[in-house]
Amino acid sequence: MNYRRAFSLIELLVVIAIIAILIGLLLPAVQKVREAAARIQCQNNLKQLGLALHGYHDCNRGFPPAAVTSPRNHWGHSWAAAILPFLEQGTIYKRFDFVGVNSTSTGLVYGANAYPGGFNPAANTDNGTLVGGKTLNGLLTCPASPLPHWALDFVTPPGPIGVISPMYTAISGAVDHSTAVNATVLGYPAGIRSLGGVLIPHKSIRFDDITDGTSNTLLLGEQSDYCLDSSGVKNDCRSDWGHGFTMGAGDAGELSTWSFNYTAVRYAIGDKRWNQSGVQDLVGANRPIQSIHPGGANILLADGSVRMLRTGLALQTLKNLANRNDGNVLPDF
Repeated sequence: MNYRRAFSLIELLVVIAIIAILIGLLLPAVQKVREAAARIQCQNNLKQLGLALHGYHDCNRGFPPAAVTSPRNHWGHSWAAAILPFLEQGTIYKRFDFVGVNSTSTGLVYGANAYPGGFNPAANTDNGTLVGGKTLNGLLTCPASPLPHWALDFVTPPGPIGVISPMYTAISGAVDHSTAVNATVLGYPAGIRSLGGVLIPHKSIRFDDITDGTSNTLLLGEQSDYCLDSSGVKNDCRSDWGHGFTMGAGDAGELSTWSFNYTAVRYAIGDKRWNQSGVQDLVGANRPIQSIHPGGANILLADGSVRMLRTGLALQTLKNLANRNDGNVLPDF
């Protein structure tokens, strides 16, 4: 009679231990692969946005303004809405109300029931219905980010999913540029605004205006992680301020100091401190370039190239990159 030898309990435990060790060795490698893939996808998003911005420039002889006022002198649209046809979103673009047919606004897209008692009856609910739930092929969101991809999911429209909340913001310049001014919103400090960059509110900048060189000037910066207050509480510090990718500038009066979907560089790459002027302030103008990726944050340059700027990059170098015409010599970055 033949007997087959069975595993002893000790042998079984040894095998299990070996498997556990192998899994432990593999998990960090798998995690690094995932992080690398997410970083590459994030950089590819910026590359596609760069191609769209260049396409807009070719057709309009200038880059889109970071934000504009509506033709009816209320909340207009952002740079992201302007480049929709160059992101293979021509159908949305053709139906988007850029003139304010049934509303004084165009980029303000949430319903009047956003807050108890109603709010902003000037909102363009036609556009809210149009962009609600549209992913835009994921080009405005980083796949590694812990931030919610959707804003305004508590109102109808845009609900029930919401509207895309972008993780890439226009760079309007740096706070040391000659155009920099202190901003106020409803009488409260809101940081420092700058018009020294390429994507600035109300005005289209051309390649010829970028005298520092397109390879030395920022267009977009990443904002894909939370900022932390002094108690360690997480705060969403993206420049759309929870209004989605369409939100632009207000009227020619006080509302023009509100900064949606663009930022002026004031703080270093990866500075995630919430309790700072222009960051925690009401619609602050200086929300930082920062990311969930280890070691730095992705940016798009005016020549269309994408780089990861490292944490620890000199703040002055970052400011020089944000300005299109300061004439400062840049070190290798």
